[in-house]
Amino acid sequence: MHRGHEEVIKWILSRHDELVIAIGSANESFTLRNPFTVGERIEMLHSMLKELNLVNRALYCAVPDTKGDSALWYAYVREQCPSFDIAYTNDEFTKLCLEYGGIKVLNTPFFNKEVYSGTRIRELMAAGDRSWQGFVATGVLPILSRINAEDRVRRIVQK
Repeated sequence: MHRGHEEVIKWILSRHDELVIAIGSANESFTLRNPFTVGERIEMLHSMLKELNLVNRALYCAVPDTKGDSALWYAYVREQCPSFDIAYTNDEFTKLCLEYGGIKVLNTPFFNKEVYSGTRIRELMAAGDRSWQGFVATGVLPILSRINAEDRVRRIVQK
């Protein structure tokens, strides 16, 4: 959970009373793109929401990948997540799948995307450059420290 996620959540909640956050790729962990387990990602999200005093305005769910099967992925979203009427995403696959299911989908603004990028943050972690700590939500740092995230990312990159 980096500061870009934090800004998007605040931006959406400035327009809506409540938010359902889908944690994607829930079946992936210990990979370069998804180095953390879904449980760890839920902890990070909850900690960030708590720090922002937004826990009571957000629900979350975990959705696995389906390797491109859009109809199955949409069914997982509907099964795994609380109901919702509108979705926000900048991911084209997600947008196409949700629109196919009849959901209105809007984009969110990018907040300093060059700096608040999960890929960039993981690269900094792998290189041992601690500047990454300034790009993640403050409430997430104790969790990342506890799970030794920097070492995990470095080891994943090396394999």
